[in-house]
Amino acid sequence: MNIREKYVKRQMILSDVDNAYNKDIGCCKGAGYPAESKEHYLTKSDICKNLLDQKIDFITEVRFKNGMGRCDVLDIDNGIAYEVVKSEKEESIFKKRFKYPVDLVVVMAKKVIEWMGELGL
Repeated sequence: MNIREKYVKRQMILSDVDNAYNKDIGCCKGAGYPAESKEHYLTKSDICKNLLDQKIDFITEVRFKNGMGRCDVLDIDNGIAYEVVKSEKEESIFKKRFKYPVDLVVVMAKKVIEWMGELGL
């Protein structure tokens, strides 16, 4: 894919994002407690770090236009929404797969104890 094609694809993805909300590219933002647990935020941060390491642009806490939903992390280079789940029901995840204007990747929230182990604590 050449530079022009990448630009057009990215603009098509961004055209579905509601600009009235978060549009800071490359910033990992949280919804805040109690809307988001520590496990949820840490897992989302890990996704953001991995995308940054790969030099992939993303936006967090994205609201899509026309009530198409809200995702945790949107990879705007490849058109992939990452949704971190902890206790969400299968039915809710299933609906998001059809509602979101981009592909959806579901990531299970890590337990805080797993993070402590990874950090050597």
